[in-house]
Amino acid sequence: MFFFTFSQLSSKLAIAQSPYSHFVALKNFSQKDAHCRYELSLSGHIASVVGVLALISTWSKQPNLYLQPLIETLGFYRIAFSKRSPWPHIHEQAKLARVPIMMYHDILPTKEVFFDVTPSELEAHFQLMRAKDVTPISLNLLMIHLQTGLRLPEKPILLTFDDGYGGHYEYVYPLLKKYNYPAVFSIYTKGVGNNSGRTHVNWEQLREMAADSLVTIASHSISHPHDLTKLSDEQLLKEVKLSKRILEAQLGLNIKYFTYPVGKYDDRVAREVATVGYQLAFTMSDQDERFAGASHSLLAVSRFGQSRLKNAIAQAWGGQQLTPCQKNNLTN
Repeated sequence: MFFFTFSQLSSKLAIAQSPYSHFVALKNFSQKDAHCRYELSLSGHIASVVGVLALISTWSKQPNLYLQPLIETLGFYRIAFSKRSPWPHIHEQAKLARVPIMMYHDILPTKEVFFDVTPSELEAHFQLMRAKDVTPISLNLLMIHLQTGLRLPEKPILLTFDDGYGGHYEYVYPLLKKYNYPAVFSIYTKGVGNNSGRTHVNWEQLREMAADSLVTIASHSISHPHDLTKLSDEQLLKEVKLSKRILEAQLGLNIKYFTYPVGKYDDRVAREVATVGYQLAFTMSDQDERFAGASHSLLAVSRFGQSRLKNAIAQAWGGQQLTPCQKNNLTN
């Protein structure tokens, strides 16, 4: 018997390549042409998965029991994708939801700075999420939601861990497996295996993590500069492009997401991130923490510091079910 979940398929369905080979001012986009090319590509991905499921259903003695509802659901998702917001805009329906993205840094037994978290504190956070019926989701699934407005679980949350510290492998990764929680790890490549000062994951550990479906790897630049906006064009290109290439070569994965070091970016930095081929980028600001749907765009997705967890999950909401009228609009 074959069992499938949407989350398992989301890595294939989530995102085709960005519709724009070059990021220019939004007012200059030929949105109709680009959107059509993107729609054909993405619809092809979903159609392929539906076709495979249909084939598998012929092998099963009771195909309608598990696969037929999923095939029908995927057909609906295919239609929803064709009506998604043009990249990098966020869908109007997604703006109504409240999806907190929590940002963690180092996890270690003895804190060195105020935003460090101990392993016992992190597990207490996970236990709180479970007690409050909060559902950690993957970044691929969040991306689908932000582009289409499709509803998420009732109380969704996305967990992110920055800088590739050794504690991420030693403490965080085992807890993710224990609770079956997905998370994003943002890696700056010069930090990998560098244990001067704080420890960092090495390539072997990172490959093990990256091979797990619970883990999404995002680029966090080459050297984690304090402010990407101050770099020359040449330096900026190196930080965003070469880091992507190194991670892809070392991990054998397509790196689709970027995290701005210290959250700092401007229009020039965002254009470079888009041009290189990233499809979403995280930022951060202690003075301007927002739910994901309230972010400026997919190239500037906001996060909350981990100290705001209780408040964030109290407000978390996956969005509205589509009304009959909205469903009809999807098919017209």
